[in-house]
Amino acid sequence: MKKLISAFLVMSGLTFLTACDAGTAAQIGETKISVNTVQSRIAEINDARREFDTSQMQLVVGEELNRTEVRFLVIAEIFKKLADKNGIEITQAMKDSRKAEIFSSIGGADQLDQALVSAQMAPSDFDLYIEALLISDKLVERAAAAGIAEADAQTAIQQLVLEFTKTEVVRINPQYGTWDPTVADLAAFDSAGTAVKSITV
Repeated sequence: MKKLISAFLVMSGLTFLTACDAGTAAQIGETKISVNTVQSRIAEINDARREFDTSQMQLVVGEELNRTEVRFLVIAEIFKKLADKNGIEITQAMKDSRKAEIFSSIGGADQLDQALVSAQMAPSDFDLYIEALLISDKLVERAAAAGIAEADAQTAIQQLVLEFTKTEVVRINPQYGTWDPTVADLAAFDSAGTAVKSITV
């Protein structure tokens, strides 16, 4: 199953964290994501990988894995803030329903652990992933209700995020790379890849 979180796009205003923020991996507005949080997620990912045969999986490691995790946590937080600003409420029932859809698509809930390994996602990130998917869906629905064509919905949401990040500035600890505002990606040097995670089996 492949499901992408839509509308992950342009962010503005990259600035580096100062030395006094050495314990912070990233900051979105006033919200900080700690280095300890990132490290705990990486530990979860590595522990889970030991439970499965990953020889046929294309998995990232080291600094790239760290950037992948920081990228995901930043994007998830941005979507939460967009939901708050736009009065979007994600209920537990909505989360449970989307989880059921995912479980069905991957062959059952007992397949989730392996699917998360393939997606390079920490188990603790699964709820954030579900929430981000649902927020993205709601933003697309609102764009459609405003008369925006489906083909243009992503562009409209990109603009929404761009305007939002003019006040909610994204800051990244340089040990994790740099934030490229033209592609909304976290990279060591030139941006590459995607800011989107997917669960794939």
